[in-house]
Amino acid sequence: MTNLGINAIITLISHVIFIWISFNALQAIDWKKIYNKTNPKMLQLLVAFIAIALGYTVSSFFMSIFSLTQNIALLFK
Repeated sequence: MTNLGINAIITLISHVIFIWISFNALQAIDWKKIYNKTNPKMLQLLVAFIAIALGYTVSSFFMSIFSLTQNIALLFK
């Protein structure tokens, strides 16, 4: 049961870290050229949602690869 809790904490930390990395990476894009509206709050919200989607997807990919490698290691024991 504790293994499940540790796995949940690692997954949560991984999601938060990859969302933060994605948000910082998206700051390099000049969004004003793409989004010409006058409401900057909506642009910030859009960037935050893109960062959440991208960070969650990348984190899920790495957690899946990690889980698969553990399962493959069990195959050869």
